[in-house]
Amino acid sequence: MNITNRLDSNPVRQRVLASGNETSIALRQQVCHRCGKAWWPRRPKKPSRCPGCKSPYWDKPRRLKHSIMPLKEPMNQGSLTMALGRKVARTFGRGSEHEKDIEDRSLAKALHVLKEMKAAGKTWQEMGARMEQEFGASLEKDQLKALVR
Repeated sequence: MNITNRLDSNPVRQRVLASGNETSIALRQQVCHRCGKAWWPRRPKKPSRCPGCKSPYWDKPRRLKHSIMPLKEPMNQGSLTMALGRKVARTFGRGSEHEKDIEDRSLAKALHVLKEMKAAGKTWQEMGARMEQEFGASLEKDQLKALVR
């Protein structure tokens, strides 16, 4: 028998190298979108995992967690620097002139207030209420004890 006749009649070759007829069951080379591995599946159904990275999402491209949104209007370096400076100044309480009357809300100030209240004999509930009122921090008794020490 001629070699070409044997290759044409070989069922494995016919199965792997399909004629292009969509009705015939043919295996197609698969490529993982995660790791890039290319392989030939053993069965005609869709593989459940990539043999390289073992990902079940091998046929879906990876999505970015935090996609960067395009700016509505272009910004130059000067305006970006000014905007960032204003944001930092507001965050640290050194903003414009009308923001100067904001009282100190630093951790050092909170510790000072807690120690004064402890020395005055105030209860833990009173200390917690004042921390929440003045500093916006809701602290439990154990947390307050740890800060006062």
